[in-house]
Amino acid sequence: MDFNDLINEHNANFARLRALIVSKNLIPGISKNSFGDLTEKLLQKLEKGADKNQLKNMIETELCVSYGLYKSEFDSEELASEIFNWWENN
Repeated sequence: MDFNDLINEHNANFARLRALIVSKNLIPGISKNSFGDLTEKLLQKLEKGADKNQLKNMIETELCVSYGLYKSEFDSEELASEIFNWWENN
């Protein structure tokens, strides 16, 4: 796989992962583009071989610190599992 193929694959995975995150309706009415940073961070973690627990921790941190949500407003374990399963079956 050459460099352009890697970039195209990354971009396609980014779009699919962002769609998955947006589909969770974590913050109703927010633009789907608002989850770009979270999507990129999660995708980089996945590309480096992160496990579900690492994804869960990142989701909690990012949604609380960057997006101002409380842990009670989302299920980080469920979201991490869905993302991890998507990655494994992708």
